[in-house]
Amino acid sequence: MIKQLYSIIQVDEAIKTMEAGADNIGLVPMQMGGVPRQRVPLYRVDKIHEECKKRGVKMVLIMLTNDPDEMIDLARRLQPEILHIAGDEYTADEEFAKRLKEVAPHTELMQAVLVDNKSAIDRAKKVDPFVDYILLDSGLAADTGIGASGQTHDWSIDAQIVKEVNAKVIEAGGMGPDNVAEAIKAIRPYGVDSLTKTSIKYDDGYLEKDIPKVKAFCEAADKAAAELGL
Repeated sequence: MIKQLYSIIQVDEAIKTMEAGADNIGLVPMQMGGVPRQRVPLYRVDKIHEECKKRGVKMVLIMLTNDPDEMIDLARRLQPEILHIAGDEYTADEEFAKRLKEVAPHTELMQAVLVDNKSAIDRAKKVDPFVDYILLDSGLAADTGIGASGQTHDWSIDAQIVKEVNAKVIEAGGMGPDNVAEAIKAIRPYGVDSLTKTSIKYDDGYLEKDIPKVKAFCEAADKAAAELGL
């Protein structure tokens, strides 16, 4: 069971998150979209990526911009293992997937799909042919795109999507140590993602990973997956 932890800002935070059990770590590189305090300077993205490579952990770049050219430029510059499109006004298409492979041949593509009702099934199936991952998430906000709401949604829709697509499904939306096992049993995804419930949020809105909660999340996910033989 892949454990994906968002949203990393500092190098030491990334190292501690990986040591706590994360398989993927996500961060928001400097770009036009997103909350400014959560964006990571590109020189620091490089440092975090080096630490990921040492540990066999995948770095996920979260795209909050809605400009596909900016996304392609960032992928070319940073060469992440995964590019996650989460912007609220842009969805990847087959042409974007081809462009990404041209500039970053080893980068996989993840598309966020908002699960607000059963129409999410058709949206997931539409992107399925040309993405590597589909991230199922809750909430839509101007500053964060799809996700980062801390809210769960109808898991029965997600379970149906898992059965109907070929892409690897990452379950997101209000995932934490308290409910990740239940979600895995209900949905049987490829991986699980956590941001809000494994972070400390300060008064100024700044987020920092809560390492004990990260460890508890990863352990609960692994235990549930082992029990199910996933």
